[in-house]
Amino acid sequence: MSYIKTVVPMKDQRLFMDMESGSNVIVDLSVKLNTMKYKDLTDERIFRNAKTDGDYVIWGDGRVKVTVKELMDVVLMGEYPE
Repeated sequence: MSYIKTVVPMKDQRLFMDMESGSNVIVDLSVKLNTMKYKDLTDERIFRNAKTDGDYVIWGDGRVKVTVKELMDVVLMGEYPE
């Protein structure tokens, strides 16, 4: 079962996700850019090329691959940039 219909990169390292459930979610990934997993997303060209296979959001031909759960954890943790 797929969870994500589409993803749209937005300014300031935010990602809009249109979910199969009918919900829309905006994830602020700027709070994660200082981590090893997400550091490549500081490159605007890579970030702007987000894709989904329905289960993952993928950047850079698999260089960064993030599950729906990981993205929702960012949303639910309510982390904000310092």
